[in-house]
Amino acid sequence: MTTPDPVRQQAEARPEAAALVTGAEAWSWAELAARVSGAARVLEGGPERVAVRARTSPALVVLLLAALRAGRLVVPLSTRWTAAAVADACRRLGIDRLLTDDPSDLSLPTVPLAEVVGERAAGGPTPDLDSGQPWTVVHTSGSTGRPKAIVHTVDNHVQSAHGVIERLDLRPGDRWLLDLPLYHVGGLGVVVRCVVAGATLAVPPPEMPPEERVARLRPTHASLVATQLGRLLDAGADLSGLRAVLLGGSAIPPDLLARAVRQRVPVCVSYGMTEMTSTVTATAPGDDLDTSGRPMAGRDVRISSAGEIEVGGAVLAAVMDGTEIRPLGPWHATGDLGHLDADDRLVVTGRRDLQFISGGENIRPEAIEAALLSLDGVAEAIVVPVADAEFGARPVAWILPTAGHPLDAAALADALRESLPGFMIPVAFHEWAGAAGLKPDRPALAQTAQERMDDAG
Repeated sequence: MTTPDPVRQQAEARPEAAALVTGAEAWSWAELAARVSGAARVLEGGPERVAVRARTSPALVVLLLAALRAGRLVVPLSTRWTAAAVADACRRLGIDRLLTDDPSDLSLPTVPLAEVVGERAAGGPTPDLDSGQPWTVVHTSGSTGRPKAIVHTVDNHVQSAHGVIERLDLRPGDRWLLDLPLYHVGGLGVVVRCVVAGATLAVPPPEMPPEERVARLRPTHASLVATQLGRLLDAGADLSGLRAVLLGGSAIPPDLLARAVRQRVPVCVSYGMTEMTSTVTATAPGDDLDTSGRPMAGRDVRISSAGEIEVGGAVLAAVMDGTEIRPLGPWHATGDLGHLDADDRLVVTGRRDLQFISGGENIRPEAIEAALLSLDGVAEAIVVPVADAEFGARPVAWILPTAGHPLDAAALADALRESLPGFMIPVAFHEWAGAAGLKPDRPALAQTAQERMDDAG
């Protein structure tokens, strides 16, 4: 099966409409199409797999769309990874060079990103795309273990986009703020749904403050994690022009949702994962926020007999092991626990693989984290187990305090005792810099907590 090239479609339908804005410049769909065509010609003369490590930028957007046009498998790698991790990922995928905007700390041969995306090419006949063609590889470590290379096809991305476009009413001329990294599937999803819908990508420069990104770029839609939304509210940003804020990532503090509702921010709570090409379920603007919403088109959700969330459908991706690509379906066990309510809305209760036993009692870290997030002074919280000779394991909490609230372990423990049994009270509270909008590295936090416990004797 084939699908039309969405950049070509938009350039033909609305050539002069805005495709991408940064606050300093604006590209029409005709301009974006010319840049994509130029970069695609360069990629067509190179290898089948293209790795890139670069900050979110218009140039990186062009590269991703050029890889789509050229039928290349593009592998965006985290700018937070070490040089060794980048080299390891490239070695496993059979890639021997890297496109980058900063080669200073890398051991691989590199090519400046600007050399690939700097040329424009005149438009012309563009063949339709192979729907089953693998397009992107996104690495995810899940809760534990070595990063997995998840492979998304053209159809995975297009079907994912259609579901979100329908649920959040994205239209031509709307603007979606691209404030997530493009090595995460959430950022890729923003690009694809804008191209498919004919909406404008609002790409802020990295130095632009969060509140200014909203004020200057005037988005109608945004994908944010809880930390980003909190910072916008703290800064007094004017969010009145937004029609939908797709909120995802880790657990969302109840008080943050309450603040957003009071300020009439159109928050939409979602549940998603890399293996499902981003968003699986979401509430629509105006819905109650006590669930993660209903499955969108192209997504299937069921609950196993053990209470585990299982997913499938047109957006379910594959996994790459060396040179081999194997499907994850037809059903993928997520490791998340939850249930579907009477209205088919998903309620997520925790991670199956995070639960541990302390003195014969089952402890779900998410329950302690939720209690912590309900307290004043706690912006983010992660709970991990440490080994204990008497109880087997005990909980330890990592806390990102809110501004002006120094970490007070004794006060936090006393507050938790009002809602949690004694075996769930953390035995230590450590200050933490937060996850910076990304999935927290629980294994690393658990290891550091164990080392501190061992050092304390």
